[in-house]
Amino acid sequence: MDHPRERRVVIKAPVSFEGKSGTGKGTTFNLSLGGCALEGGADVKMDATIKMNLHIPNEKKPVRVGRAKVIWTAGDDFGVEFLNMDQTGKARLQHYIEGVQKKVPSKNKS
Repeated sequence: MDHPRERRVVIKAPVSFEGKSGTGKGTTFNLSLGGCALEGGADVKMDATIKMNLHIPNEKKPVRVGRAKVIWTAGDDFGVEFLNMDQTGKARLQHYIEGVQKKVPSKNKS
C-alpha cells in the first residue's frame, strides 16, 4: 500500500532482515513511518513477509519491525510496508524522521 502522506526521508542505514526464504542485509535509501525502500542483493519476492532490524544513525539498538510486506521489487532494490512494529519502535522512528526533516531546509522557501 502506498503512503503518499507519510513523511519520507533520504537515509542510508543498514538493515538486516529474515523471512521464509532466509536472511539478508541491505541499506535503506528512503524511510517513512509506513515503510522503506532498500538496496540489497537478497532474493526477495513480491508479497513476502519479513522481519527487519533498522539500524538508524545515532541509535545503539536497532528498531525492530515485527512484520513487513514486500510491496515492490526492481532488480536488487525492493520496498516494504511496515505491518507490525511496537509503539516504542514507532516513537523512535518518528523522532528520528522529524529530526532529519528539521535539518533539511524546505525547497519551497524563497
